[in-house]
Amino acid sequence: MAIKKISAEEVKKLKGKTNWQEVDEITDEEIEDAAKSDPDSALPTDEELKQFKPVKKKNEEK
Repeated sequence: MAIKKISAEEVKKLKGKTNWQEVDEITDEEIEDAAKSDPDSALPTDEELKQFKPVKKKNEEK
């Protein structure tokens, strides 16, 4: 597949095809079930989730 460069102006004109109403209606359970049934999905285990750290914004102090 070829890569086509477009300007910021062209990007602003593009229309997305996402049905946001449908996205908003999907439950967390449906999302998790879909991820579990996807062989390419790599869901983190509870142990891995415990190791995650929140990302700090650039302007937040450490």
